Amino acid sequence: FFFRQRRMFIFLQQTRTDASIKIQRIFRGHKGRENFAVAIALRSLEHKARPLYSLLENEGGEIKRHQDAQVGVKRALEEAKNAVSELEKEIAILNHTNAKYWDSDQITGTPQRYVTGLLRVSNIL
Repeated sequence: FFFRQRRMFIFLQQTRTDASIKIQRIFRGHKGRENFAVAIALRSLEHKARPLYSLLENEGGEIKRHQDAQVGVKRALEEAKNAVSELEKEIAILNHTNAKYWDSDQITGTPQRYVTGLLRVSNIL
């Protein structure tokens, strides 16, 4: 009786092991076929994606050029703002002075002497 139970236990254990090995083999085969199908699908889409990647690289270079241009424009804008503030300061002083002549380099970039009455700006700005 004991040997019979022992053989039955070993048989069931071997059957379970064989079943689990078979399940693992089937599952691994399924996953392998799935991965292969995905790889084939990716290869079939590669010719469609290649122009998009080249376009992306071209657009990336264009974006970089635009960003560089933006930095230059911001720098020029900042310089213009500084020039306007300096000019506003000079006009404010000029409007309150009683001197006959005024020395300025704001008009031509070269220091020159001007008649103060010609440089005065009305307060409509």
